[in-house]
Amino acid sequence: MASEQDVRARLQRAGQEHLLRFWAELAPEPRAALLAELALLEPEALREHCRRAAEACARPHGPPPDLAARLRPLPPERVGRASRSDPETRRRWEEEGNTTSSTWTPPTWSCLSSACCLL
Repeated sequence: MASEQDVRARLQRAGQEHLLRFWAELAPEPRAALLAELALLEPEALREHCRRAAEACARPHGPPPDLAARLRPLPPERVGRASRSDPETRRRWEEEGNTTSSTWTPPTWSCLSSACCLL
């Protein structure tokens, strides 16, 4: 297990040293649990994640001003409805869904929660 000093140095490189602000108030067991979780974080990935989160928060809320001008209806060949499709089309869609879902993997996050990125 990484030492407190190692984890503290890694968090400092990531600009997240505030995660240990209440370290002294923790009992030994919660300290060990927190240390184990924090040791898994990669400082550079965490820094980049938090930088991007801060940028996203700084942007104006809502859609970009030019979004309405860029939106177009989908072409008819892109719109389908299973209840009105022939059996061959439904079979093809099912195959495509099975192929896609078997290769999909969920994203991984490099921080404990969204709170770690709040500065």
